[in-house]
Amino acid sequence: MARPLTRVPTPLLIIFGLVNLPLSMLMSPTAAILPAYYLDYSAVTLAGLATATLVARMFDGITDPMIGFLSDRVGTRKPWMIGGAVMVSASVWFLYNPAPQSGLSYLLLWYMMVTLGWTLVEIPHTAMAAELSGDYQERSRIALWRQLLGFVGGVMFMASPMLLIGGTTSFSPDVMKVLAVFIMIALPGAVALMCWLVPEPRRRLRTRRLSPADLWLALRNTPPLQYFLITQILFGLATGAVASLFVIYASRYLGLADKIPQIAMPMTLAMAAGMPLWLQIMKRVDKHRAWAAAGSGMILTLALVPALAPGSRALGPMIAIMATFGFFLGLSSIALPSLLADLVDYDVWKNGKDRAAIFFSFQALVTKINQAVGGAIALSIPTLFGFTGKGELSADAALGLKLAFVAWPSLLLLPMIVLAWRYPLDRRAHGVIARRLATRRQVVEQGSS
Repeated sequence: MARPLTRVPTPLLIIFGLVNLPLSMLMSPTAAILPAYYLDYSAVTLAGLATATLVARMFDGITDPMIGFLSDRVGTRKPWMIGGAVMVSASVWFLYNPAPQSGLSYLLLWYMMVTLGWTLVEIPHTAMAAELSGDYQERSRIALWRQLLGFVGGVMFMASPMLLIGGTTSFSPDVMKVLAVFIMIALPGAVALMCWLVPEPRRRLRTRRLSPADLWLALRNTPPLQYFLITQILFGLATGAVASLFVIYASRYLGLADKIPQIAMPMTLAMAAGMPLWLQIMKRVDKHRAWAAAGSGMILTLALVPALAPGSRALGPMIAIMATFGFFLGLSSIALPSLLADLVDYDVWKNGKDRAAIFFSFQALVTKINQAVGGAIALSIPTLFGFTGKGELSADAALGLKLAFVAWPSLLLLPMIVLAWRYPLDRRAHGVIARRLATRRQVVEQGSS
């Protein structure tokens, strides 16, 4: 297997990132659609959905780090992805097509099967992305292509009712069947193509053998990783709050319930369209400084929301605000995996261990928890002010929505900006580590020749 390339050819990046297109159709879009879908087309209750979410997150807390450890311990990425693609193909049909009498046990079984299959592909894939190049800037380019193709998958999922039926946003059983078949074919196909054409990078240095204790030691012995995860938690809780509340705020306060797709789609497109621009910015500005700047832009953007008065005239400004927020949010999709890849180099240099998949399993777990916890906290704030989601909206309830949608995320983003700005592993520090690793590798190769 070849050593990591300094610059990965674009066709190779597209083939590698193509895995993320069907993969991205499984988690965030599914989480947004499945609750309402199961309430409409199965026997699962609202309490059952809450239970399934809780059990799934507990399941993730065990499986995510374990898959990361096993992938690092074995030292390969592709076999895990092949197994995950097969597992998804064997279970996504059942998850997307419940019978009317299907209950909680049915949802739990197939949701956890799909989640496990997704994790088996996602964590080794992100770890392999970190290993394709050891260059500080090139890693952002790798993340860019992976995330862009992931956004294509997310947009295809959300637009599928309009594409398949036309003029509707309803996820009917017929739509879900087509989506299931597409994922069953596309994910194994993309993984097979990647395994055939993209070489699996060779470990850059011979490192110490891993043990289960490394799941804890990776955190304890890597202070920059602790710093990174704390910063990501603050960022994720803030963005999770906005994601959970923007539909409620737009529909219940602004009175734009029938315009949600018109608000959501420009936001998603702005996230994707802004990524190439962020990549150019990060050629001149350190990734962590760009992350801090994006957080500042989010606060300034949210500060415009309270000025909007309810009514149809709010539609244009709300579209512009959420699209701008999406532009700033898009930076994190390429900066965070790139920053974490740099931390893998630090771990190899400082601790003599290559724990890329373990590191990315921590990030995946934090992301999932942030989505659940951030949304739960944000949704609880308006209830303290009497918001019920039904009937007329009182002045107190409107205030609660504004505090949850604007003030709470901004309060979380303020310390996140400070931490991101002062992030310890900058371009210069990573360059020093990269040179030391290269020297160490040369010494090892000379000694073995």
